[in-house]
Amino acid sequence: MTEKEIELAMQGLFKGASKVRARRYAKTNSKNLNRELTARIATQIWKEDMNDLKVA
Repeated sequence: MTEKEIELAMQGLFKGASKVRARRYAKTNSKNLNRELTARIATQIWKEDMNDLKVA
């Protein structure tokens, strides 16, 4: 293989690896974000229910 072919092969490997890392990061980030939103919504509903009970 020539030096140019090796360089092109290395670029392909780096592109593939960066895509895998980006996809993995997006999945974990999405899961963490969903957990945060779920916790916030649950807390908000709980506060609203407590306010309704205090009024009643």
